[in-house]
Amino acid sequence: MQSLNERLASYMETVRNLEKENAHLEQLIREWYQKQGPIGPKDYSHYYEKIEELQKQIVAAAVETHKVLLELDNTKMTAEDFRIKYEMESGLRQNVEGDLNSLRPMLDNLTLAKSDLEMQFESLKEEIIDLKKNHEEVRASSLKCTLEMWEPDIQH
Repeated sequence: MQSLNERLASYMETVRNLEKENAHLEQLIREWYQKQGPIGPKDYSHYYEKIEELQKQIVAAAVETHKVLLELDNTKMTAEDFRIKYEMESGLRQNVEGDLNSLRPMLDNLTLAKSDLEMQFESLKEEIIDLKKNHEEVRASSLKCTLEMWEPDIQH
């Protein structure tokens, strides 16, 4: 306990010495200000000019930043529009490809049917030619027979 009291006394003595030193320094500061007197208002105008210039730069940078952000947003929206259009066109393309794939067999069947009909047409054309030829032969033969039948009457 004695040791604690001694330490406390030593601490208190140090505090008193520091307070005295602080008071002495405060007195020296007061005396110095009294001797120096007011120097006068300091000219801070060059600081204000610099501050104003920096504020203008900040505003300009903020405006430019907003422009860039706006362009970025517009670009994102344009990209999104193109993505949506791409997806729609891709879906339409797939539908058309599906339609084409379903129509190919029909086209093949129609091509075969056309080919078959063209062959039938050619065959019928040949048949018509043959029929006309036969008709002409029959007609000529019939005319010949008719003439031969009338010929004995004509000779008398």
